[in-house]
Amino acid sequence: MANGGDQSFYFFDIDDNLLFLPTSIYLWNAETKTEKVVGSGEFAAIQNSLGRPGPWQSWSIFDGTFRDFRDDPALPVEQQTFIRDLRAALDGVAPWQGPSWPLLVHAANKNRAIAMVTARGHAPATIEAGLALLVARGLLVAVPPILGIYTVSNPDVRKLLGADDPAMTVPSVKKRAIRHAVGLALERYGPDLPHRFGMSDDDPNNVVLAISAMRDCKQDYPDKRFFVINSNHDEYVKLEIFPMAHPVTGPAAGQALLGGTPETHAPLAPSLGGNASIYVTDMDRAVDFYTRKLGFPLKVRVGTEWAEIDAGKGLVIGIHRARPPETVAAGTRGAINIELAVTRSLDDIVGDLKARGVTFKGEILNYPAVRIATVLDPDNNEILLGQVLDAGKTVQPSAS
Repeated sequence: MANGGDQSFYFFDIDDNLLFLPTSIYLWNAETKTEKVVGSGEFAAIQNSLGRPGPWQSWSIFDGTFRDFRDDPALPVEQQTFIRDLRAALDGVAPWQGPSWPLLVHAANKNRAIAMVTARGHAPATIEAGLALLVARGLLVAVPPILGIYTVSNPDVRKLLGADDPAMTVPSVKKRAIRHAVGLALERYGPDLPHRFGMSDDDPNNVVLAISAMRDCKQDYPDKRFFVINSNHDEYVKLEIFPMAHPVTGPAAGQALLGGTPETHAPLAPSLGGNASIYVTDMDRAVDFYTRKLGFPLKVRVGTEWAEIDAGKGLVIGIHRARPPETVAAGTRGAINIELAVTRSLDDIVGDLKARGVTFKGEILNYPAVRIATVLDPDNNEILLGQVLDAGKTVQPSAS
């Protein structure tokens, strides 16, 4: 165990958070059989336009899209794309310091332990060589103590985290990496001290999973403090994670959780929003219809199981794959429903609601990406309660 008192630990995403790097992303035009190179910032801006009417209709992601975010096994460390791009950034005229760069400088100055949690697929040694380059250039006083370098698209790193299943998304694997790094920190620096942990990321999806990971850590280690820094453009904010029973977040007796007026409903509502859900026979065809033909943005897609369409003004259309006879058939009565997203474990929600006298139709149904329970209102109208699972394969991979 390392000596010393309580510590602050800094966890970083790399791209557009810690560093702005000129790493190329490659798009494919199947009509002309050509590639087009874009940067990470441009890709973030246009990725939802790929394949849709407009200038990006003919362009798509393919197997080689993120090849520069991986190592070439034939090259030595100093020639890998990460080192090449880092040198180019340092020698160029464009700003290369991301919004969380000052935190890394602080960690180096104070000898605070760090972890890198990135979607890149390089070997951890490649990222560490990049940190050494920053020291050699006089930009850091030293490489801070490293808890772990989690390049979560790297097969060896995924194996370390127990994420061998290729269907696990980048945010889900990042969540595991955060928890792994917290465990290592407590092992090395002492579990009984009031340590502080912070994770910074610029990708909104990753921020959500970071909050989830830190929430889980807070439940396991309530005497520690956990923070998430959202460095996404104008949303830059530092959030501290509190348990729901904490005075900052817990409801006073007879008051709503976020308001001062007396409650007229149960103190813990089972849902934080929801959607109109539709069962379909072909997920690709349905997504194409709602996005390309109707023109709605795609919010989320989990393989062939689930997708969310932003229909405007807060309305979300959730698309399920029909699995008759387990589900209703697409295009039949009951194929369009109101579905509420539960706030915690579906089993707990069902138990609580049954204790309040709520009637359910059948048992909880388990699917690869979601769990569903069916509530009956006083007129026997069906309302679905859905718990979306972390594991799933998104259509749009992220390089952040």
